[in-house]
Amino acid sequence: MRRALLFNAIGIWIGVGIGTRILISFLSTEGAASVRMQTELALAHNIQSTLVPQISLNSARFEVFGASLPSAEMGGDLVDAIERNGRLVAYVADVSGHGLPAGQLMGMLKTAMRLGVDLGHDPIALLRNADRVLPGLKQLEMYATLALLCFDDSMEVEYSLAGHPPILHYRNGRHDVVLLAMHQFPVGLLLNPEYTSARTPFSAGDLFCMLTDGIIEVANEQDEQFGLDRIQPLLRRHAAEPLPKIWEAIRSTARAHGTHRDDQSGLLVRVR
Repeated sequence: MRRALLFNAIGIWIGVGIGTRILISFLSTEGAASVRMQTELALAHNIQSTLVPQISLNSARFEVFGASLPSAEMGGDLVDAIERNGRLVAYVADVSGHGLPAGQLMGMLKTAMRLGVDLGHDPIALLRNADRVLPGLKQLEMYATLALLCFDDSMEVEYSLAGHPPILHYRNGRHDVVLLAMHQFPVGLLLNPEYTSARTPFSAGDLFCMLTDGIIEVANEQDEQFGLDRIQPLLRRHAAEPLPKIWEAIRSTARAHGTHRDDQSGLLVRVR
């Protein structure tokens, strides 16, 4: 028994020693890399929260709500709304790719857009300005799609889209939804593309909805996309509800349709 106890004690001592050496080796190699990765992911998440906060804006004429849900710690979607000198500019952008490169380019795009709004640029100038800025700051294959609305003191809104899914316009007086679409190249993809804009009338109670393809392209087990056709009746059904509830109705219905695999972002503007 004495020999067995001595043998076990020596075995435990050797095992503890070997385990300690293995632990130290892990902490100095894979452990350090793991800690560094977790730190970088936490930093990316904080940057994402700073650059793309939830938007809740209320003025005498408009209500605005926007939210972005990245599929990773840092995504490439952007929602923004700026009021300057009696104008409201609201836009949604989707940078190709994921992770830090997409997030960095998204931050640069937001800076360019906000500077253009401060300078009083119209939608065409905003797109051209972003298109001039991005090529020197990105990888060759990267680009950004964008949809924007520009409200002035009239009862018409100017809109433009660059490679982005259509804007949905719920018309309160007719209780219908029309699609505001344009076939134009994304920003940062080609050298000096031409951009155009259009204007459409609106009235009190109208609702504008801009979404990224992370919502629209959610697919079910039969590979059927969620699509704009499923969103239109949701807008008609919930048009009078608070904007956060409308956004949640869209998201929950998309979540029931299929798995969330891409960044999901939306921006809603209601005319008071």
